[in-house]
Amino acid sequence: MKRRFEHLVDEHGGRLLQLARLMLRSSAEAEDVVQDSLIKLWRHLPELEAGGELGWLITCTRNACLDQLRGRNRQRGFLQLVAGDSKRGEQPDNPPEHQTETAERARRLRSTIAAMPEPARSLLILRDIQEIDVATVANTLSLTRNQVKVYTFRARRALRRRLEEEANEQVA
Repeated sequence: MKRRFEHLVDEHGGRLLQLARLMLRSSAEAEDVVQDSLIKLWRHLPELEAGGELGWLITCTRNACLDQLRGRNRQRGFLQLVAGDSKRGEQPDNPPEHQTETAERARRLRSTIAAMPEPARSLLILRDIQEIDVATVANTLSLTRNQVKVYTFRARRALRRRLEEEANEQVA
């Protein structure tokens, strides 16, 4: 098995790295994704048919890249709200009323997160603000990885709903 694994890494590692670099536009992230894909290969190698490994590896690497990209976009938007969009707030041509609005939005978001029940509050903080990986959060909160994913999804949905309700109350 070791020889087969080494052969597959030698034969396809460069192709996987190129795919990840092109998708992520970051060598460091690409290397991490490929390393994770190769670890998965090692674990699943006995189950894979000889000759079908490349397709499995490409799918695994591509999906990991897409997850990484989704996480980036989600984090960027969420963290801008929590941080008060500080970069835009520092620009001299940014009007004071926008700075005040952004600060107020960040304050509302922080207070809404603080009012969330557990484990939703901890999941939002650990996963979305501190960007801690699922496995570590699962161990920290004594949950399974699937529970972390499902509960985080529900917490985000509840947070979004609460923020929308607050916004509707302010308009009315």
